[in-house]
Amino acid sequence: MVEMLDRPAGILTRIPPLPPFVTPEELVADALPLLDPPSRISVTDAAERALRVPVAGKWSAYDRGIAPYTAEPQDISQSRRFKGVVFVGPSQSGKSQMLLSISAHAITCAPGPVQLIHMTKTDADAWVEEKLNPAIENSPLLWERLGKARDDSTFSRKRFKGMRLAIGYPVANQLSSRSQRLVLLTDYDHMPQRLGPKDSPEASPWSMALVRVRTFLSRGCVVAESTPAFPVDEDQFQPPSSLEPHLLPAATAGIVNLYNAGTRGRWYWECPDCSELFEPTYARLDYNRDLDPGEAGEAAVMVCPHCGCCEIEHRHKAELNRRAMAHHGGWLHEGRVVDPATGARRLVRIEDGELRHTSIASYALNGAAAAFSSWAGLVERYEAARRVMEATGDDLDFVGVHYTEIGLPYRKAKDEDEDALTVEALRMQAMPIAKGIAPAWARFITISVDVQGNRFEVMVMAWGPEGERVALDRYAIHQPPDDAPKAKGDDGKYRAVDPGRYAEDAGVLAELAEKVFPVEGEAYGLKPVAVVIDFGGPPGWADNAEKFWRGQARAGLGGRFYLSVGRGGLKQRDRVWHEAPERASGGKKARGIKLLNMAVDRLKDSVAAALGRTNTPIGAQHIPAWMEAEHVAEHLAEQRTEKGWELRKGQSRNESFDHSVQGLAVAEHLGLNRVNWEAPPAWCMSGLGNPLAVPLERPGDPDSAREPAPAQPAPRRIGYLRR
Repeated sequence: MVEMLDRPAGILTRIPPLPPFVTPEELVADALPLLDPPSRISVTDAAERALRVPVAGKWSAYDRGIAPYTAEPQDISQSRRFKGVVFVGPSQSGKSQMLLSISAHAITCAPGPVQLIHMTKTDADAWVEEKLNPAIENSPLLWERLGKARDDSTFSRKRFKGMRLAIGYPVANQLSSRSQRLVLLTDYDHMPQRLGPKDSPEASPWSMALVRVRTFLSRGCVVAESTPAFPVDEDQFQPPSSLEPHLLPAATAGIVNLYNAGTRGRWYWECPDCSELFEPTYARLDYNRDLDPGEAGEAAVMVCPHCGCCEIEHRHKAELNRRAMAHHGGWLHEGRVVDPATGARRLVRIEDGELRHTSIASYALNGAAAAFSSWAGLVERYEAARRVMEATGDDLDFVGVHYTEIGLPYRKAKDEDEDALTVEALRMQAMPIAKGIAPAWARFITISVDVQGNRFEVMVMAWGPEGERVALDRYAIHQPPDDAPKAKGDDGKYRAVDPGRYAEDAGVLAELAEKVFPVEGEAYGLKPVAVVIDFGGPPGWADNAEKFWRGQARAGLGGRFYLSVGRGGLKQRDRVWHEAPERASGGKKARGIKLLNMAVDRLKDSVAAALGRTNTPIGAQHIPAWMEAEHVAEHLAEQRTEKGWELRKGQSRNESFDHSVQGLAVAEHLGLNRVNWEAPPAWCMSGLGNPLAVPLERPGDPDSAREPAPAQPAPRRIGYLRR
């Protein structure tokens, strides 16, 4: 380090040492290799020569045999025949490694500008720090080509000898005004599918990327990889056909539609017994669905669809993948020729002249063939999610398994009688019970209250084992309590309920917790285990609702009254959670009460599924025969859309549907899904052992109820299950 005295400033300045002397001959020798023509080797060969990857905690040479199905797609990125390469597959299958291999080829063999677009800037920075930088530092051939100046290696740019690797994220200016030889799009379905401001629509990331490589003519290419993340578009759905054997169901957006526009390649294995080729898919895994998910997964085997007798175990997967790379299977694409003997479209390899005519080479890998996932884990996760969906109607986890584990777009299953789920159909299948009388199987009662500007809408539901339920009463409360303030100018006798203006009007709800509902054929009735009241409503109601709940809490009934609030959207933290809000509206200090938060779209999925269960009592919601048609119609007032549940056109009343959601939410919060019905907790026990059961002098007559002694304690003292 050289020290110099800065005389005018009178301070000592430190200057870093000068770089070593370089002769002109050395500069020329360093630059001459850049004039060499591109090396004519494949991306996979270049990756094996230059790239190091982490394997079992150490850095090892790239091995194409680990994920053989990535070799062809990454090699085709250098083809002058195609302008784009699309790869659809499950997570952790080696998709993103392809982009690193393609980059390594550009650095060492075919210098030129390359741009990699990540989902977000945060993800791009994380990828550079956690994947790209370590790979460069541990790969000597890449490290020696990286520029050593301060600005040559940043989070947004890597400068190598003769080429530039730009790392960006999907915004319009990142895919504008720059020429690139290669544009690599990772996790495509998790990007915005339309770029630019809302009032000035731009093209998709794929379309904008194609424009960026246009200057490089046939050498330019766009590569996109992703797991699917968009559902099947029902308006464009087509059943499988022998004329389009590899067509995936059209999705509402995303990479699946890019795949369908391409050559539609699928990965095939050769059967060890009959030598016929078949695609290894999850649907071809054979296991006992009656076993627990873990046990079913351990016993899963792949069955050849041709001979039907060859059972392939998971331990053979790696070998079959390697054999497929040697053309004992491998990637087969749709051809242009239809076999006249079978009427099916012929499948060909990528170099075949009969290949489907398109500028996109596209590939779809099923999760059953993915190198880094086991069949045991795949089956276990699939079966666990499937059983949750069938039990609750909530398919969020099941959707995730299709997207990330199997790599397929998800199509929501339709019940055979879905189109027949009408008011008339529900009334024809109605349960013949008397109004206000709980069926013999009833274990507990819930009451749901929807708050309107001039009334309280109420529905009572009886619940039995395994989530079976039925409404016992459905009515509206219009009259305020006798001690409520009177309307100005009259005696107030006929004033309608006004929950937002008068806090005292909520007093009519206090008696709901003490109502007794006789159990059919028994000498006892049940009080409600919970009364759940809508926290939303007319202006002023939230404050009045809080006052009401605090009054009930002081009376020892706070554990039986809940204030509910709906949370829209399909990606909530849970189905139900009970906690104080972090912040009140308007930035005010959060309220000191807990709210029953409901993921309403997921719960409505469950309610809709429960209404359609006519062949099993498990999780079924029955419509009672006494219910009026208008209240039955309220159960069907909404329809499922891509954004969630919305009112049908021409419908305005959906209170019964909302009541059902409130009831299900509070039942799940109390522990409905965790109850062992062979030894249930006291709150859902049959008989007088239930602390909410009240003996009746006259069976079936709630007016003959005899109060139990001692007085009813708060729920937390009677063994409620808590989340």
